[in-house]
Amino acid sequence: MTSTHKLTRLSLIAALLVALFAVAPAASVAAEGRQLTGTFCTNPQALPKPGACMSLSFGDETVTGYTNAPDRVLTIRPGTYWLAVNDTSTAHNFSLRAPDGTEQAITGVVETPGWVTVKVHLAHGTYVLFCAADDHEQDGMYVDIEVGGVGQVE
Repeated sequence: MTSTHKLTRLSLIAALLVALFAVAPAASVAAEGRQLTGTFCTNPQALPKPGACMSLSFGDETVTGYTNAPDRVLTIRPGTYWLAVNDTSTAHNFSLRAPDGTEQAITGVVETPGWVTVKVHLAHGTYVLFCAADDHEQDGMYVDIEVGGVGQVE
């Protein structure tokens, strides 16, 4: 085998290895959980101002939480999820309340960390993704996550 053929063969093997390792993490993430995405939003009906709104998406379904929001419930199956939130505000944050009342701060109120992702295992019951700043949850800045049915399907 000539040195050119050896170099071409090594280049091909290296390219295949790079492709394999680039795909492997994505495959393992999918096997370990599904994606939920939370963001802040603007809604003219939100009080005390239009920026007091948050949304949560799963696949092609999105629900929003603001003052008197008509549909703020996202229904999903139990299982492991990656909850990615985009915190772009020094006045708001993302927290998650479990059915038993325990709370997990995902981001703080004063910092703006951008995208933060946490792995959560959601069992049967209602979880609440909410803003813990001042009275923001009472003003409607929350969404409910209704978890039910028979386990998650990959």
